Amino acid sequence: MSHKKYNLGKSIEEEFFSLIAIHASIEDFQLAYFINKNCNTRFKRKHNLFSSHLKKEINALVWENSWDEETFWYLFSNKYESSKTMTTNNPGLLFENENQMDLYIIPELKQVDYFIKIPNNNNNNNFYTKKNKRTS
Repeated sequence: MSHKKYNLGKSIEEEFFSLIAIHASIEDFQLAYFINKNCNTRFKRKHNLFSSHLKKEINALVWENSWDEETFWYLFSNKYESSKTMTTNNPGLLFENENQMDLYIIPELKQVDYFIKIPNNNNNNNFYTKKNKRTS
């Protein structure tokens, strides 16, 4: 029987939010299920997250905390696929070329698969405690 190992990377602390880096080669809904099951969260698709780097909205799973109903946690993929259509001035071609590009929400951390964005407040201790118990 094979076991999969999921690694919760280091947290990145900012003034207004924290990012938890996750290395996992599974789909976002599978990761959300695993986190929901083990960390007492309820990530679900609700609304998207705006990326200032890409200047567009990206798909994200959102968890609205039950204790204040104003705090949202976001689970999102670092990798974003973008397609660009390249037109050439060659009249002999029937079709336009379409190139797939892999862009990253946080390009400095290309090796990270997913992030959880958590606003900085004092209500997040329960998640960190459960996370540390699972990774120990």
